[in-house]
Amino acid sequence: MAKKDKYKSYTKEQLISKIVKLEKSSYGLVWEDKPEDIADICEKELPVLTEIKSKEIKYSKKEPTHLIIEGDNYHSLYTLNFTHKKNIDVIYIDPPYNTGNNTWRYNNNFVDKEDRFKHSKWLSFMHKRIKLAKRLLSDEGIFVCAIDEYEIASLKLMLDKIFGEANRIGLVTVVHNPKGRNLSKFFSSNSEFMLVYAKKISMAKFNDVAIDEDKIASFDLSDNEGKYRLEPYIRIRTTWLRTNKPKNYYPIYVSKDLKDITLKHNDNYFKILPKTSDGKDYSWKNISSTFNRLNKNGYFCAIKENNNIKIFHKYREKQVFKNVWTNKKYHSEFNGTNLLKKILGENCFDYPKSIFLMEDIFKIISKRNSIILDFFAGSGTTGHAVLKLNDEDNGKRQFIICTNNENNICEDVTYPRIKKVIDGYNETKGIPANVKYYRTDFVPNILTDNDKRTLVLQSTELLCIAENTFEVVRECNKFDFSIFKNSKQHTAIIYDEDYIINCCDEINKINPKAKLVIYVFSYDHTYEDDDFKTLKVNFKVKPIPEAIINVYRKLTKLRNK
Repeated sequence: MAKKDKYKSYTKEQLISKIVKLEKSSYGLVWEDKPEDIADICEKELPVLTEIKSKEIKYSKKEPTHLIIEGDNYHSLYTLNFTHKKNIDVIYIDPPYNTGNNTWRYNNNFVDKEDRFKHSKWLSFMHKRIKLAKRLLSDEGIFVCAIDEYEIASLKLMLDKIFGEANRIGLVTVVHNPKGRNLSKFFSSNSEFMLVYAKKISMAKFNDVAIDEDKIASFDLSDNEGKYRLEPYIRIRTTWLRTNKPKNYYPIYVSKDLKDITLKHNDNYFKILPKTSDGKDYSWKNISSTFNRLNKNGYFCAIKENNNIKIFHKYREKQVFKNVWTNKKYHSEFNGTNLLKKILGENCFDYPKSIFLMEDIFKIISKRNSIILDFFAGSGTTGHAVLKLNDEDNGKRQFIICTNNENNICEDVTYPRIKKVIDGYNETKGIPANVKYYRTDFVPNILTDNDKRTLVLQSTELLCIAENTFEVVRECNKFDFSIFKNSKQHTAIIYDEDYIINCCDEINKINPKAKLVIYVFSYDHTYEDDDFKTLKVNFKVKPIPEAIINVYRKLTKLRNK
C-alpha cells in the first residue's frame, strides 16, 4: 500500500494525532521506534529488587554502601526512578557500539551489520534508557556517554534532543588504541569519544584539578592558596610584538631588593620593559589595569638572571581541559585489559576501559560525596575507579553499577572484580568498602488489593535504598514491621497496618534522635494520624505501595508519549 493511500483508512482521531506529532517535529534525528520486549514487560509487571545476601560485602559503617544491580538496565532504571530521582550527580555509560559484530542483542537476537533496522533498533534501545536516566540526574548533574565512530553522529543528535543542545558541554576524543585497527581498509581507528551533557548547563561545573602527571609535577611551589609554578609574564610570540599589542607594552618598576613591584614611576626602582635580550619589543600578558588588579598577595615576583631582571607570575594548579586526550595512561590494552587480567587471572572481558580514564573523568566532574551511576557496567571499571579515587582523596562517593548477567558477566566478572579490589589482590592492598548486591525481579501490575499487598512485601529493598538505611535495627519480618538505620536516620517499614502500635512501641524503645521515616501499608493510600499518636519523636509517614506506584505510573506515561 502506498503511503498516501494508507491514510484513507485512518479515523479522524488518528489523523489529528498524526498532525499533532508532525507539528511537534523539529530539526534533529528521526528514527522508527522499534518495540522492545524488555520494555514491554513493564506494562504488565512492576520491577522490584531482591537482595542476594550471600554477595553482601561489609567493612565499615563509616564508609558508603555501594550498589550492584544484576538485571536488564531498563528495569534497573525503573526502580532507580523511585529510589534516586534527581539524586544522581554523575552518570557515565559505555553502551554497545552497534558495530554488527554479534556483541549486542535486541529482543534476544544479535543485531548484525546486514540488519536494515540496526540503527533504529539501537536508537530505540538507547532512547528508552537515557530518557529514564535523565530523570535521575540532580540539577547540577553531568551525563557522559562513551561511543565510537559507528553511532557518534546519531547519538549526538539524540542526546541533543533529550538534554537540549544548549546543555551539551562537549565532545572529547580519547586515543585508547595507538596501534589502530589492523584490518581497516582506509583510516585505522585508534580513538573513541565521550559526549558530555549537563542537566542544567547554568549549574554544572568542573572541579579545579589537574589530570596530567607531568603538569602536576611542574607545580613545585605552594602558598596558602595551594600549589603553583612561576611563569614568565612576558609573552614572546610574533602576534604579541609591541606593534600588535600596544596596550600590553608598559614599564613595570621593581625596587632594588626586588620585593616591591608596581606601575608607579619611581626613579630609584628598576624600570622593566617586555624586551628580549636581543632588544625586540614584545608585550606583557595583560593590559595595565589587569596588572594592577592582579598585583596583590605576591602574585608577581621579580627574579635576577644574568644581570637582567625578569617578571614572573604565579600559575595555579588548575587546568582548562582539552577535548583530545592522548596520554598513554588511557590506553585500554595496558590499563584496561591487562589490569582486569591481573585482578581476575584471565582475559574474561573484551575492551574494558582504562582505569585511569575513568578516574580522571570522575576527578573532573564528581564531588567527594557524589553518587555515580553506570547502567552499562560491563567489567565494573566505574566501580573500581570510584573506590580507587575515594582511597586517594578520602572521598565518600557512592557507585551504583547495573548490568545484565548475559554469559554470567555480573557474577563472574563485575562482582568478583569489585570484591577483589575491596579485599586486595596480588600485591595490591584492598580498599575497604561496603557493597549490596541486588537482582531485578517482578510483581504483578496493580489490579487488585492483593496485588498491592504483594508489592509491599517485595518493597523492602527499594525502600532501604531510597532512604540509604541498610543497618538492621529490628530484624526484617514481612508479616509485621522492620526497622533500619544509618548514622542520620531511622526507617520503619510496616507491612501490615494491624502492627502500627507495635512498631510505635518499638520505636519509642529505640528513641531515635535523628530523622525518622515510616512507610506504612495502606489499601487506600491514606493513614490515620491517631495511629501514630504514641510516638515521642518527630517523624514523617509515607503510605505504601502508593509511593512506589505513583512513580511507575509516571514512567508509563513518559514511555507512551
